[in-house]
Order: sequence, then C-alpha cells, then structure tokens
Amino acid sequence: MAVRRKCTVHGDSHAQPRGPHFGNTPICLLILLNLALVGLMLNLTACGDGGDRGLLSNGRAYPDDPPMGKETRLLAVDLPAGVTRLRLGVTPYTTRERAATDMAGVIEYMQERLGMPVDLVAASNYQELIGITQRREVDVALLAPTSYVEAKGLDPALQLVARTLTHGAPEYASYLVVRVDDPSRGIEDLRGRRVAWVDPLSASGYLYPRLALSELGVNPDSFFASQTFYGTHEDAVTAVIDHRADVAAVASGIFERIGRVATGEVDRGSLRVLHKAGRIPYDALVVRADIPRSGAQKIGWTFVGLSTRTPQGRRILRPTWSITGWIPAEDSVYDSARATLRQVLPPRAATATAAPAEPGPAAVPAASTATGGSHGP
Repeated sequence: MAVRRKCTVHGDSHAQPRGPHFGNTPICLLILLNLALVGLMLNLTACGDGGDRGLLSNGRAYPDDPPMGKETRLLAVDLPAGVTRLRLGVTPYTTRERAATDMAGVIEYMQERLGMPVDLVAASNYQELIGITQRREVDVALLAPTSYVEAKGLDPALQLVARTLTHGAPEYASYLVVRVDDPSRGIEDLRGRRVAWVDPLSASGYLYPRLALSELGVNPDSFFASQTFYGTHEDAVTAVIDHRADVAAVASGIFERIGRVATGEVDRGSLRVLHKAGRIPYDALVVRADIPRSGAQKIGWTFVGLSTRTPQGRRILRPTWSITGWIPAEDSVYDSARATLRQVLPPRAATATAAPAEPGPAAVPAASTATGGSHGP
C-alpha cells in the first residue's frame, strides 16, 4: 500500500520527497508559486486603475488624493480684498498663442474647481515672468526651477504649493542636440560651432548645460563661435534644423514632445542627442504672498488633484508640454537649481545675444559684449 506524504517547503534538506515532480521541484511547490504570481498580477492590475494612487516613475507613491468639490471653492476669506478673478502666469516654453491652446483645458478646470474666472498670462521671457510674479501682477505662476529660485529670493514670502510632473517624473535633463547628419560625435567636436540657447534663466536651455560644459573643462565663451538666446525651446531647436545654429540646448521632456507637434513645424526626426546634462526638478507652482494660506492650500489641492491617472486628467493635460500632474513640494527640492544659478550667474550677462525677431544673420561672436535684448537678464 502506497504511503501518501505531505509536501513541505521547509523540510529536512536530506529528505527525499515523493510524488509528482517537475524536474527537481515538487508539483505542490509550483502550485504555490503560481498562486502567489496570480495574486501579484491581480494586485498590480488593481493599482493600474486610474482611481488608485499609482506610482511615480522613481517608484515613490503618489500622494493621497486631495479634497475636491466644494472644499476647493475659493471664498472671500481665501483671497486679498478686491480679488474677483485669478491670473495664472506661465513660462514661455513656446509661443503665447500655443501656450493659450495648450493650457485651455487647465484654465477651464481651475475655473470649475476654484469657482471663479481664471486668466492665462503667457510671459514673453523668463525674466518678465519673475517680474510680474514679484509685482503680484499674477496670482499663481508656473515658474521654471531657476526662475523660482530668483523669484523666491526677491520675495521670500512667495508660497510654493506644488511641483510639476512630466512623463510621471519629478525631474528631467538637459539635452544638447545636433542635426542627424552633423559630424560631431562628442563635445570637443563642437569647438568653433554656433550654439542656440533658450534664455539666460532657462535651467535646461542654458544654466545646467553651461555648468556641465564648465565641469568638462570647456569655457563656452571661448569655445563656441557664437551663442544666441532664442527665447523658447522650440525656437532654439528650429534654429539648428534651419542651419542657423549647430547645436541647441533643450529640455528632455520638451524634446520628446517636439516630434508630436501637431503643426509639423519642428521635425524631431532630423535631430539627435549629443550630450545629456543634469537632473533638474520640474517647474514650481507658486501663489503670491498676500493670498491667505487657506486660499493657497485650495489652489494647491486643485493642481495636485489633476493628473493623467484619470480620464479627465488625460484629456486636459494631453495638449500640454507633456505634463502628467503635480505633487506637493518643499523648497529644498530646488537647492540644486540654487547652486547652479550661483555658479553660472556671474558670467552670463555679456556672453550671448538675443536672436532677432525675424530670421537673420547668425548670432554675434561670443567674444562680443552685446547683451541679450528682450530676452536678457
């Protein structure tokens, strides 16, 4: 008569288990492993539901969902006296017309959640946005990381309520891009060439790549034949495509999006990445200092409650520059931007020129003392 033995996982290492096997593994152990795998798959499927918290690209969990509905409605006590509509200032990553189209859904969402009209204010350059934020000509602003550092230095009471996520990530990189047929294969091959920067206060479009070059022993002022600020990332990239520049600095998220520009004006397929620099925190969402804390909190809740984890969020954010949501932020997140700004700021005033309003000759030589016009500091 055969003896039926119980299969164990933690048995004596010298025991000889009997019964069905798959190779050297007991069938019952395989069943246990399969059940565990099925449970894990079901759990992951549940986490993929847009209503659950999900994960950021670095594995950290999204914050708990903020209050919504009536709790985000702005009341008179939440605002300075006389404020009956909000103004949202945005960084000039693209043209003003394009920004209005990209952010139309966000503006509509803000109006619905906050219960009051919202106007979009698209600045013409980074310094202008800092200025109107400092003068409180906007109530809420999306500031590039180094712009936030400067604005916070000018107005320490400026309230940081959230930071942007793009492609699910809280950080991005700066790319130095060239045409696909460019012979350059490394930084040294760019000596004597023309560089297209974005703005003197653009983290990825100037400050971080300039610092990265300096750390490689390259002085951009003598290394490049010319340096030009083009005002937006798309314009800087277009200058390379049009042979008005040989290399451009651009934000990684914006570069990834360029290939999806509906107008087809910028063809990312004609470019390639030559060098990557930095890990840069995404834009800071700030509220002017004199808005009561209760109002700032409701504005923060409104943005943190919008993400591509929901069908509504995907619809609203799809036209933007790859924004996928916002998360709460602390000022220390931007310490790396502070350090970069301190190291690069001194030499930046007289090393490059602003691009002409219409296509024209190449930028002035880097050795020139011309300053940056409307895009200058």
